[in-house]
Amino acid sequence: MNTQSTLITTHWQIAPNIENQVVQGIDDIHQCIGHILSTMKGTDVLRPEFGSDHFQYIDQPEDVAIPNIVREVTLALQRWEKRIKVDSVNVEGTAPHFEFLIFWSLTEDVHREIYATRITG
Repeated sequence: MNTQSTLITTHWQIAPNIENQVVQGIDDIHQCIGHILSTMKGTDVLRPEFGSDHFQYIDQPEDVAIPNIVREVTLALQRWEKRIKVDSVNVEGTAPHFEFLIFWSLTEDVHREIYATRITG
């Protein structure tokens, strides 16, 4: 994770566990994706719709879980992270220890560079 103490982009957040540092640019988006997918819908009191419903499928049989997890992850990121376009979501591992590999690109990127964010579920 690339952290700095001086802001150089309009997209930034406080860096976790590092005093007086911020996460910027692409690292900020990776961090936001992690926040969205680690938040169960209904747990953020001020934004009850924030987060993802993929958690309800974690203990289902894999043939049920995987397509539903992909759908819920995609819907959550489409709703809450407008800076990206989700290209694909790969679910790896076995229930209940799934990992997600999200391939995405910036919505306003002319060159459409593909990024990947790995989330351990």
